[in-house]
Formats: sequence, structure tokens, C-alpha cells
Amino acid sequence: MAEEHLVTVCGLYCGACGLYRARRDANPAQQQELLKSLAERWGVSPEEVDCEGCLSGGKLSPYCRSCEILRCPTTKKDVKRCSDCPDFPCDRIINFNNDGMRHHAEVLDNIKEQQKIGIQAWLKEQERRWRCPKCGTPMSWYARICDKCGEKQPYRLPSLPRDKK
Repeated sequence: MAEEHLVTVCGLYCGACGLYRARRDANPAQQQELLKSLAERWGVSPEEVDCEGCLSGGKLSPYCRSCEILRCPTTKKDVKRCSDCPDFPCDRIINFNNDGMRHHAEVLDNIKEQQKIGIQAWLKEQERRWRCPKCGTPMSWYARICDKCGEKQPYRLPSLPRDKK
């Protein structure tokens, strides 16, 4: 249960977030480049661009700090994640799933799978899914080549309607 905080309220796996991975894996030059880019996008300093997972009780990315889905369970009894919610799927999570961000496009399926197999089993699946199949290095959602061994990565994210054009 040590890594359960990497299972987000909304059904994402924080362990594959580019920011989370950068703070743990990236070489210093890559890390600074990514943090500077994200800081500019979010209008904050690079020092503020850090995240330990939305349920960690620790640092949250500027993006996650303003997340309505993150706050939603605080208004409901015995709900920690969307997978616990009697109102799932609600408009908020459906809209998030369909917002055009490729890694968001699987949250509805992720939550259904969490409900089916449980958080711990889902977490173990995600930990395997987001590793380089050759060397086992943790990978981010959008990584196409393993930084450690150079192996080309299988595409793991769902396609979007715009891909079919």
C-alpha cells in the first residue's frame, strides 16, 4: 500500500506523470528544461513545479492544486476516489475524460477497472504497464524512448477522435 497515493482521485496513475517522473528520474538538464517549460505554462516559478501525487498529502502540481475533481470527495461521505463514488460517472469526470488530453482519455475505463479489481490490483497493473519492457525503468505517459536503455516504447495511451481524421 506504500504507493497507493499514486492512484489519483480521477483515475490516473501519477507514477506515469511526466512531472512526477522528471522529479525522480530525469538527468538534471532534462529536468530543468521540463520544469522551466511547465512553470511558464502554469505561471509559477520552477521551484513550485513539483508533485508527490494528489493523495500523498504532500506537494501538488499547480495544475492539480486547482482540480475540481480532487476536491469533490471532500463533499461526500466515504468517498476517496471516483471509483468509490455512487454518482460515478458524473458530468465532471466524463468531461475530464473527453477534454482532448490523451492521458485523460482513459480515466473512465481506469475507474471501471479499479471498481472491478480493486485499487491495489489496479496499481500493480499500472506499475507494470508504465515500465520499459526491456530494462524495467519507469516511464511517463508520453515517453517514446527509454532514457536508460534507448528501447522504443509501445504506445500505451488511447487514440482520440482527432486521430481518425
